[in-house]
Amino acid sequence: MLEKNNNDMIQDAVYTPAEIDDTDAAAKMEQALHVYAEPQKKKKEKRSHSNFKAIVATGLICSLVGGGIGGVIGANSVDVSGSGSGASVQLVGNSGEISPVIAIAQKVTPSIVGVKTYGTYNYWGQQITNQELGSGSGIIFREDGYIVTNYHVIENATSVTVTLNDGTEYDARIVGSDSSSDLAVLKVEASGLPVAEFGDSDELQIGELVVAIGNPLGYENTVTDGIVSGLNRQLTNYTDTMTLIQTNAAINSGNSGGALVNSKGEVVGINSAKLVASNAEGMGFALSINEVKPILEELISKGHVSRPYLGVTINSNYQVDEDTAEKYEIPMGIQIADVVKGGPADKAGLRTGDIIYKVDDTLIQSFEDLSDIIDNSQVGDQLRVLANRNGEKITANVTLTEGNVQG
Repeated sequence: MLEKNNNDMIQDAVYTPAEIDDTDAAAKMEQALHVYAEPQKKKKEKRSHSNFKAIVATGLICSLVGGGIGGVIGANSVDVSGSGSGASVQLVGNSGEISPVIAIAQKVTPSIVGVKTYGTYNYWGQQITNQELGSGSGIIFREDGYIVTNYHVIENATSVTVTLNDGTEYDARIVGSDSSSDLAVLKVEASGLPVAEFGDSDELQIGELVVAIGNPLGYENTVTDGIVSGLNRQLTNYTDTMTLIQTNAAINSGNSGGALVNSKGEVVGINSAKLVASNAEGMGFALSINEVKPILEELISKGHVSRPYLGVTINSNYQVDEDTAEKYEIPMGIQIADVVKGGPADKAGLRTGDIIYKVDDTLIQSFEDLSDIIDNSQVGDQLRVLANRNGEKITANVTLTEGNVQG
């Protein structure tokens, strides 16, 4: 749930950039990219994906970056007007020194919006309605008013407002949302809006320049630069696994739903999370745009995403490893933390505390094993689940239903 913030108290002091000339921005982009790519003339090698997996369990370290006040905005912000002295590498072009980040910001910033949510706020036991719950960012991806943001930005909202780059404010309608992918689509009644160009996130390479654009802590149109630090990072909460792009570009509270942009000015990710730990710094995460695009289409057409649903909650703290299995003479597997009443698993006879160790012909030794099977199944498929209940073998034929539907 989003923390209530006071972004409205500080926005009067936020600098609003002047209107950007598209022709000038395009020229700067072409010039910056030509200089930036000049040394790389040899044939690009096929990249190999990292198999790194980070499991985020109870009390863990991955924090969504929706609304809320806290912390200090990091360094290396770039003035989108081009008059600032950011820490980006300066490259020599035909008209003097130019950073590619400036051209990227000028191209993409007009498509980034601020998102504010309102709803019921519990204050010392009193339910106060129409209170600001939090804020985040969004990206215009269709000129007729469709905007993508994170699900956790609009979660629990009864009303949403969107502020465009030029200061125009609209009431927004939530077209659809999906908690599993942490995505939501908003719609404002407008036309001819500046649309962000989506790129191909499969083409990203580790070390490649990327720029994060959003509204952290209410500071509109904040631009931070960095690199792609990792690809295919898998972060897992209790029930869902997301494959993310890792970056060291500063991502803070309010950046959620904003754009991660490549050196061509193409959106390659939706900024979503940051690693929060005393010994971690510069670890932000973004949803891959190639995985986002089909979800957006489904959210527009149906308002939700059809996903197979097992109806159990799995906590990685309850994983039965080899030592535990040997000590208690039980099979290795994952223990069910909770069974949703009336759900598929409940109807098939599975119970809280059961240790799932096999599904069909696949041994289950981690949450990912089970998650992969469900992700590769369809609504209506039947899974043969083998579980251990207090030393007794249990067989449950579970028919997957459609789940994760937000009304």
